[in-house]
Amino acid sequence: MPVPRLECIYGDAGCDYLYSNSVFLKPLWWTEALSSLRDRITGLTGYKFRIVIGNQYRSGQDSIGWHSDNEQSMGINPAIASVSLGSCRKFQIKPRNGKPTDFWLEHGSLLIMHPGCQSTHLHQVPKTNKVVSSRFNLTFRPHTGGGRSF
Repeated sequence: MPVPRLECIYGDAGCDYLYSNSVFLKPLWWTEALSSLRDRITGLTGYKFRIVIGNQYRSGQDSIGWHSDNEQSMGINPAIASVSLGSCRKFQIKPRNGKPTDFWLEHGSLLIMHPGCQSTHLHQVPKTNKVVSSRFNLTFRPHTGGGRSF
């Protein structure tokens, strides 16, 4: 299924990821840099992560619409850590049936969506007509299957 951004996944062996019942991602093994970043975030938050999804938003026209990260493979009420690199982009979050709040995710920012957020809120990175350069987003997530536990 085509998506309006580029994406990849790294993580533990056996932690395959399916979203929207149509996009299947099989993780590559952790790089040293990604596992080091994962360990730093775990040390700061106490949350454990078994996969990281990388998204490249090449321009203001690359986006992701309103959604929650509630795939069954992440378990119940997952915590998600999101690291932004590159161009600053608007991130919106809203309660289901509520009004959005805007955040500007700058290079190097860390956004934590705590357990429960995915069941009560939706979020998106909307398109923009503003000229922006590439943004990379790394979303660290738990996973209930395969691989080893940390």
